[in-house]
Amino acid sequence: MPRLLSLSRAARLVGTTRGKLQRQVQDGEINSFEGKISLAQLAELYPQAKIEDTVMLDRVEEIIERARFKARNRIPLPADKESLLARASVLGDELTLAKLDLSNYAIFIHKLKSKLKHLCETDNDQVREILQGLNNWIQDELPMAAETAEGASPLLVQDTMLRLITAQIQLLPSGHEYLLEGNASLLEAGLSAGFALNYGCSNGNCGKCKAKLISGKVKKTRPYDFSFTEAEKAQNYILTCSHTALTDVVLEADEAHDTHDIPLQNITAKVKKLEAISDEVSILNLKTPRTRRLRFLAGQQARLSINDTLSKQLPIASCPCDDMNIQFHIEHANDPFSQYIITQLKSGSEISIEGPQGEFILDDDAPNPIIFIAMDTGFAPIKSLIEHAMTLSHAENISLYWLTSNKQAHYMRNQCRAWDDAFDSFRYIEQSLQSTLDSDIGQKELNTQLGSIIDAYPSIENCHIYLAGNKHFINVGKSLFDKISAPRLLFEQLD
Repeated sequence: MPRLLSLSRAARLVGTTRGKLQRQVQDGEINSFEGKISLAQLAELYPQAKIEDTVMLDRVEEIIERARFKARNRIPLPADKESLLARASVLGDELTLAKLDLSNYAIFIHKLKSKLKHLCETDNDQVREILQGLNNWIQDELPMAAETAEGASPLLVQDTMLRLITAQIQLLPSGHEYLLEGNASLLEAGLSAGFALNYGCSNGNCGKCKAKLISGKVKKTRPYDFSFTEAEKAQNYILTCSHTALTDVVLEADEAHDTHDIPLQNITAKVKKLEAISDEVSILNLKTPRTRRLRFLAGQQARLSINDTLSKQLPIASCPCDDMNIQFHIEHANDPFSQYIITQLKSGSEISIEGPQGEFILDDDAPNPIIFIAMDTGFAPIKSLIEHAMTLSHAENISLYWLTSNKQAHYMRNQCRAWDDAFDSFRYIEQSLQSTLDSDIGQKELNTQLGSIIDAYPSIENCHIYLAGNKHFINVGKSLFDKISAPRLLFEQLD
């Protein structure tokens, strides 16, 4: 029986994206079986895939050695030992069944050969010739089948190691999949993978993260106070914040699919770091309490308030996959809020966050090429969207155009260039205007630059397009891009 892999696990094995494999399935390059693909076919399409520097083997050995060391010193074994044993048990059961299948196939092949040999004794020359041809074909195919299996063996070893150190989680009804490593909770692993699972306190008290266990084995990682009803217990409900996966797991869980699925929250966070990254912009990093984190979708905004007197609506510049660490880009403007942030705010100070708000979000299920166009600090919400898209392996083709006015700088160009270097599917282009946008000359210059972006894409009507910046930028952008019948075209005007 062929080894079948989910698209998520297959993508991890050969170092590609889930979206690319999906397109290969859609284009007929890969045959799928109930949404899964065979390891042998994967090895044929990606012959260059090898076990990369034995990283996974080293990690498994590290887990085992740590367990042995602690056992010798009579210290409780690490928490993931149980997971390792459970996954090894599943692999052992599969190995037993595979050996049984191989034995049955070997017996069948032996009987088939004997039967063909007996049938070839017929006096009918034509039938004998056909049967002899069939027998010769079988003799030729058996070595080729062995060679195919040998070619897939590196991926088979790598997949086995991957299954030992990770568990695959599938969410219903969305069909989203992610891998859980070590002893991470089901919730934390899902959030880190970019999925907007429902949760509240993350501490086992509110019950908002409850999910129905459809298949697989889980274990409780910490005590919790939430009480399930008898009906929920009978249906195998668990708290994703307080359980990890022992084996591959299927969960029926609530996810936020649009902005209406996430409630408005009021959270008090502390200043983790404030850094003047350029003469015009400072980066504000806030840390929320572990049990009061901000749920949001990439690209949304929040209102920051200081001492109940100063407040400002700002786009969130960080990825929702790290919802305890929230980033904002503060332009060095003359308004009281910005001036207080720049001149008086101290590390450890408290800031109130109200949010999220806004509809400037990704279409998570669409693999279309994406064009991001940011003007000055319009890069902040674009950065959040890009990080989220990369977490999801969302698009095979992402382009970022960052335009700045004559008084601004590309204050995070190193980050953008790092993305460009690290991802083959990512392209970064920076441009600067010579005039201010509140002048006719500046707006004409901007109109020319945006027009050149449109001209650079013959199939721009198939792209998802996101523009973020001040009102002058958005006004010019709308006049140009509204003429394009793109499947998704969003504008985010910053105050």
